[in-house]
Amino acid sequence: MVFPSWSVAAMRRSAIRLLPMLWSACCAAAPQTVTILTDNGYPPYSYEAGGQAQGIYNDILRAASDRLSGYRIELHPVPWKRGLAELEAGRALALSPPYYRPGERPFMRPYSVPMLREKVVVYCRAAVMRLPRPVWPNDYLGLRFGNNAGFRPGGGAFWALVDLGRISMEEAPDVRTNLLKLIRGHLDCYQNDKLAIDMELAKLQRLGLYREGQLAEAATVSEEQGYVGFTDRDGGRFPYKQDFIRELNQALAGMKRDGTVDRIVGHALNAARSQPASASF
Repeated sequence: MVFPSWSVAAMRRSAIRLLPMLWSACCAAAPQTVTILTDNGYPPYSYEAGGQAQGIYNDILRAASDRLSGYRIELHPVPWKRGLAELEAGRALALSPPYYRPGERPFMRPYSVPMLREKVVVYCRAAVMRLPRPVWPNDYLGLRFGNNAGFRPGGGAFWALVDLGRISMEEAPDVRTNLLKLIRGHLDCYQNDKLAIDMELAKLQRLGLYREGQLAEAATVSEEQGYVGFTDRDGGRFPYKQDFIRELNQALAGMKRDGTVDRIVGHALNAARSQPASASF
């Protein structure tokens, strides 16, 4: 069939007008995948289970991914020291969830907006807290503390008192063991991440091993915020980096404003109350 010349020209003009729409549809269907390394051993915040990145920070990042227009976040759990090494070498773009340590890690910049505030707190037996103890750590002299092996919360002044023998210290491998010793009166106090303690107490309460009111939150000894940290050693390997950071920051800020982050934390606590008896941090 032979088309009139005006018809051929009209078809060409129509095709040219369609090109931007076709390009837009193509790009929308294939967002840029961005891999973020995540700590594989930091429960309940970030850990690996069944080969997948689990924990509160990873749930936050998955929710943020759904809000990005041109990117899709892929989470890859790795040992923490390996993640730091990958960023320092410029082979990986990002790592979650470092604290803000620009002096210690000059290779890591910029940071995202903060995702979540973590608190290290002291829980004591209710009987111990009948006497007010507002000053940390001097109001805790003579007490028996539990601690997770390899973890040193509480600050230098606290550990100086431990070294002097003015505060007793017993170490155990995990949160549950320490809390059970505390509940049963073998310890006076225990300090760790507040959310880790609250999640474990929820499980113990479900098992009938803890009653509300047996323990009291006594003091907050430190607070930190978790971020996504980015490499500055990539040499242009990730040309989309600045645009991705801008979009991620917008998504995270929006999630904090509209309560999404709080709901993710609440969901984790509710899940702890219904997990099988063997589950423990």
